[in-house]
Amino acid sequence: MTSSGIDSSRPTTASIVASNLEKPLLDERQYRVITLPNKLEALLINDVDTDKASAALDVNVGSYSDPNDLYGLAHFCEHLLFMGTEKYPSENEYSQYLSEHSGSSNAYTSSEETNYFFEVAHDYLEGALDRFAQFFICPLFSPDCKDREIRAVDSENKKNLQSDSWRLHQLDRSLSNPHHVYNKFSTGNLTTLNDEPLARNVNVRDELLKFHQQLYSANLMKLVIVGRESLDTLEEWVVSKFSAIRNIDIPRPHSEYHSNGIVPLTSKELGKIIRAKPVMDTKHLVLTFPVPDQRPVYTVKPSHYFSHLIGHEGPGSLLHYFKQREWANSLSAGSQHVIDGTDFFVVDVELTTKGLDNYEQVLYGIFEYLKLLELTPPQSWIFDELKEMTVVDFKFKQKTDAIDVASRLATVLQRPGLPREHLLSHNLMRDYRSELISDFVTYLNPDNFRAVLTGQSLSGLDKREKWYGTEYSEQNIDPEILAKLKNTKYDAKTSPYQLPAKNEFIPTNFAVNRKERNSDEPLKRPNLVRRTDQVSVWHKKDDTFWVPKARVYIKLTNPFANMTPSNSVKTGMFVSLINDALVEFAYNAEVAGLRYEVATAKGGIEISVNGYNDKILVLIERILEKIKSYKVVDPSRFEVLKEKSQRSNQNFGYTVPYNQIGQYTYFLLNEHVWHIDEKSAELDNLELQDMQAFIGEFVRQFQIEILAFGNITKEEALKVSDLCVDILRSRPLAVSQRVLGRSYLLPPSSSNYYNINLKDEKNVNSCIDYTMQVGLITEAEKRVTLELLAEIAHEPAFNQLRTKEQLGYVVFGGVRSTRTTMGYRVLVQSERTTDYLEERIDQFLYKLGDILEKLPDADFKSYVEAVIVRKLEKRKNLSEESNRYWTHIQSGYYNFLKHESDVEIIRTLKKEHVIKLYNEYINPDSPSRSKLVVHLKSQSPPVQSQEVLITTAVINLASKYNIEYTQAEMAEMAEACQGKELPEIVAVISAKLSAKGLSNSDTSKFLSELNASVNPTGDKKYPEGENITDVGHFKSRLALTEAPTPLFDLSMYQEQGAKL
Repeated sequence: MTSSGIDSSRPTTASIVASNLEKPLLDERQYRVITLPNKLEALLINDVDTDKASAALDVNVGSYSDPNDLYGLAHFCEHLLFMGTEKYPSENEYSQYLSEHSGSSNAYTSSEETNYFFEVAHDYLEGALDRFAQFFICPLFSPDCKDREIRAVDSENKKNLQSDSWRLHQLDRSLSNPHHVYNKFSTGNLTTLNDEPLARNVNVRDELLKFHQQLYSANLMKLVIVGRESLDTLEEWVVSKFSAIRNIDIPRPHSEYHSNGIVPLTSKELGKIIRAKPVMDTKHLVLTFPVPDQRPVYTVKPSHYFSHLIGHEGPGSLLHYFKQREWANSLSAGSQHVIDGTDFFVVDVELTTKGLDNYEQVLYGIFEYLKLLELTPPQSWIFDELKEMTVVDFKFKQKTDAIDVASRLATVLQRPGLPREHLLSHNLMRDYRSELISDFVTYLNPDNFRAVLTGQSLSGLDKREKWYGTEYSEQNIDPEILAKLKNTKYDAKTSPYQLPAKNEFIPTNFAVNRKERNSDEPLKRPNLVRRTDQVSVWHKKDDTFWVPKARVYIKLTNPFANMTPSNSVKTGMFVSLINDALVEFAYNAEVAGLRYEVATAKGGIEISVNGYNDKILVLIERILEKIKSYKVVDPSRFEVLKEKSQRSNQNFGYTVPYNQIGQYTYFLLNEHVWHIDEKSAELDNLELQDMQAFIGEFVRQFQIEILAFGNITKEEALKVSDLCVDILRSRPLAVSQRVLGRSYLLPPSSSNYYNINLKDEKNVNSCIDYTMQVGLITEAEKRVTLELLAEIAHEPAFNQLRTKEQLGYVVFGGVRSTRTTMGYRVLVQSERTTDYLEERIDQFLYKLGDILEKLPDADFKSYVEAVIVRKLEKRKNLSEESNRYWTHIQSGYYNFLKHESDVEIIRTLKKEHVIKLYNEYINPDSPSRSKLVVHLKSQSPPVQSQEVLITTAVINLASKYNIEYTQAEMAEMAEACQGKELPEIVAVISAKLSAKGLSNSDTSKFLSELNASVNPTGDKKYPEGENITDVGHFKSRLALTEAPTPLFDLSMYQEQGAKL
């Protein structure tokens, strides 16, 4: 199907490149690709139903373009570009406009591109575009923001220093051809962007201006806009707002590397084995094969053919055999784009401890399988299966968020040689060309790879990578091993490897049951179509998206699952064993667009299956049969999966702090939630016979709740119920057992804190999770008022704590919900101590009261409208709608029309309601406030220099006393204070304050507080409140809320004559 959007009345200052894009069957959007006179190319998307409009601009300039002596300059440009323009000089004008209109923005820098994008309520697209365009026409690159944003880049880099994915990727780059741009350090840090340039007397801002002037050219830019407006209107806006972007017509960066034969991995880098020590306890063998750029052969996709076969998980596959030998837990394979002309084909094997000891055997196995592929001519039936699924997936592709569409398609526009008609359909496999497939496998040979082996037990690691400090060694692959690889044979009679059988799950029936609904509006909730003593079945036939897909959720509840830490561990192990046993046949289902998950859930386990409905009942039946029949635990798989779970628990303490800290807050505020250390101790002592006994007891009794949604009939939904009952043959729970989990209530006027040390001794970042409990989530007016307060506070919190105070890269403020309660939380990850962070959050909360009091009525109405837009935003696909229903069901409240009723409430709210809630629950001076703060502390926090302490204190106090300082003034003040003792520093600052017009009394207070901040004496105020040292005792003193129960009589949800 094609899109046409030509109109004779359209503006004439842009050229149409394409207007007949191939698009999915049910895609009613209109598309047009245009080029402006300045050679900027734009894709316009008219979507009359979108609630959020969006735009993205992708510049074909990334970290590869960094000067060799200024790594991170492209990333720094991405940060500083947003800090004001000549037309809109305020540094937070753009973010404030988006925040007031239900919007958001972000950007990222990759190797070859920098991608900027935003979303906003559809009525406000033109205003957002006008602000957005100015970043590429007349950015200020304000000197006042330079040092602050360099520190933001540095903070972002430090966030990743202990991340294995970042560390190992940079190791791969650092050990590549030093004459190729792939060898560069991409992120940048304080050293590359500040210290080293200063030592060379280089002005980084001047270099940034030069970088932007030389590379940010319109001919390298691709723009995508999604809006409700007509294509002609969108084109008019693009022409009027983006034509002023300067074009210097520069060639595509780095294309000369390929044409000159300069490649990322030369013969000097190939044939090596790199051994590296990860931060986490993980073990991997990764093989990298340089292969030709796959984008020019996108219609054939040879790499996809081989990634499918090498990454297969069924009988005869590499993973199947490796698991039998207890060598591996998982395996993936696929092509990664590197630069014009070059991709890497990567085979990544997650090893067990036994696999690490036998990694050479794993290596031999991979090359034996590659020999099979080399000797076997391309199979047209394999290609056809893969092709069929790309066609089906494209044909029935559903909408996603406008911001994701814009950002993704802006990068697709950068692909050289891609016909614009294929912008949406570039993932289709179209042409079976056996010669291209045969040619690809020739690159997967022993002379064209290098290996990376990772594990904490590896020895002889005599080197450290420069940028992340990864310990590693690098040697030539043993000649005997290499010779054996080159002489690999394949014998079908003796080899464990063979090509997969034909896929039984490939769908063939795509009929959509498009029965008429009872009204013009889609039904806003599912119907309760069966309700027995054991089973509740919810069903809704899709009446909006009309695709041959369905989603089925099955919750098997047994309070036995989480009653103790031991049971929680055993439930998790049971789920791991089930998933492990399902892999071989379920992989084919996944290839055929039918995905499943078996996971632990509150009080039981949950099965979810989604995809093409043709074979969905077959897969559900297989999963249920596996759960019921899994009575004898395989000892070898038990040990392998136990070891994997132990590593996972251990590795939790080495994830980034902001990903850890929420678990501790959740643990403190909910019943029957266990600390990871408690579960780790139980896992260490778990024996096979314990697991065996638990499974027999666990599957004996279940309460069952089902949601079936999509292209699935009521009769099929009831069939799912029948399968559950007939296969599982479990007894229902006693009525007294059917109680959902509860949360704890913090007493009014209470303040509590919980300290934990980070397990990763080398991580310099700490994190704080500061929560104020507000009430029960069933208190509708209070809940909506809290959401409105959070909406108003979002941008000021980010602007104050991250942008101005530079506490850290990760700053978040918003509503926190537990099972039954709600509150407002602020989370910050930072190099500063958590005691300091708590004090700064308190100061922001004081300031928030002033912000609310002074908020103009027009701005308040904008925030109200922003919340309404978000709540009424239409679901864009089956996944979004079904997830919403399932969330309401699993909450126990069944409030399917919550968003609509919330909107009715919010329309009645006044600013006074928000201020009242703030004064009662958020204001640090409130006598009724209840607070819980989790401090996740670094064991190696950086020592802050006196200059940093003084500068920070002045910034903080200036905010408190409403004094405006530019960055230049701060730098001048810092320089004047350099090397001086505190009394001299006070004199310097005193003079500066007088110049700002501060009164003598306020100046005296200011200086007194500055002295106390830099040289604290006496008792510390923070952390504030009662230290939680015994969690059991702490919880025992708290009241529990009532368990969730339906807010309405469920009989009102039973069928009311729906046509099914």
